[in-house]
Amino acid sequence: MKCIHCSYEIEDNDNFCPQCGHFTAKGYSFLEDSNNRKIIENGASNKQRERLSLLVSLFTIFVILLSIMVLIQGTSLFKPIVYLKKQIYYTINGYNPSMIISDNKYNDINVYSYNDGIYLIKKDFNEQKWQCNRDYNISKIENELETNYNIASVVLCDIPYDEVLKIKEVVDKMYQLFPNANKYLTNITVSNIDNKSIAYFQPKYQFVNVKNNIYDYNKINKTQILLNSYYFLNNNNFGKKVTDIVGEDWYVKDVTWESTIAHEFGHFISFSILLNKYNINNIVFESKDNHELINKIIDDFNKGVLSKEIVLEAYNNKSNDMELIDFAKSISNYASSLNGNGDLIYDEVIAEAIHDYYLHGMNMRDSSKEIINCISKRLEKWKNV
Repeated sequence: MKCIHCSYEIEDNDNFCPQCGHFTAKGYSFLEDSNNRKIIENGASNKQRERLSLLVSLFTIFVILLSIMVLIQGTSLFKPIVYLKKQIYYTINGYNPSMIISDNKYNDINVYSYNDGIYLIKKDFNEQKWQCNRDYNISKIENELETNYNIASVVLCDIPYDEVLKIKEVVDKMYQLFPNANKYLTNITVSNIDNKSIAYFQPKYQFVNVKNNIYDYNKINKTQILLNSYYFLNNNNFGKKVTDIVGEDWYVKDVTWESTIAHEFGHFISFSILLNKYNINNIVFESKDNHELINKIIDDFNKGVLSKEIVLEAYNNKSNDMELIDFAKSISNYASSLNGNGDLIYDEVIAEAIHDYYLHGMNMRDSSKEIINCISKRLEKWKNV
């Protein structure tokens, strides 16, 4: 005999189906009996409660097991999802991406000090690092760079270890050449940069903007060097020369992939000198008190006010009949770049002079040497400020 509702095999004397809980023919015959009716009518609801209890028990067991797995494996439990995301990105864009988001922005966090800002910058990147293919030796280098040069966060994850060693060498040497600049940079991060720059210096990125409270002016800014994942996470690029990509004489002679970071440090050094000029240590914590000053610093930097001053001073110190454009071009073609108004982009002149200094030391071009001398005077002048 089968239940008419679920076709489950039932016994002749069953009042309701043990599978679905509905009445059997025999069960209907007891509807007039008040005592039996209560038992029979509760058959379906009892069955549903049994199923619900079973589901709750299974869900509880699942949550407990998942919690144990997360405690044991940590966030690495979700690595397959990250791997899948990387493969999808590679399929769509044709190169390995960075899973690190360097342009996160927060509007709902109260900040009251520089230390608050540094804490949040560190926290933002530490919470993302689990997505990287972690390597103890790379993590050690990141920590060393952060500690040695007062950088809030260094994220080089997924960059090949051999290349990370070269990047460390660049950073170490730049801070050796310009030791007074070790308190201004907040981040060095591998990132999916929209433009095709190999690396990119960003003097100010507004990371936290507090709204709707009495501290409306309080903001947290990052000053960062971003390394383009298109170049630094794809090994096939390292088999080529930079000159194969940008042209033979664009950068200074002997340019390498990692030495372009020295060029970006050149922009950072210019920015550091500008901060020193205004007697300010950093722009991390922006408040009502320093809001206008920070805006002026960024405006001056974008206009190349101090860079122009340094380049012209160096040019005038060089006693010859060379035109200014030739003075810059003697360093590299990049150094002689012009803006939309046909004027030199003075900050690129300085960046390439510093790039030249990094690669060739005192064998750098004479024009670079004059610029470095002018920079050194300013750094020495503000050394004890």
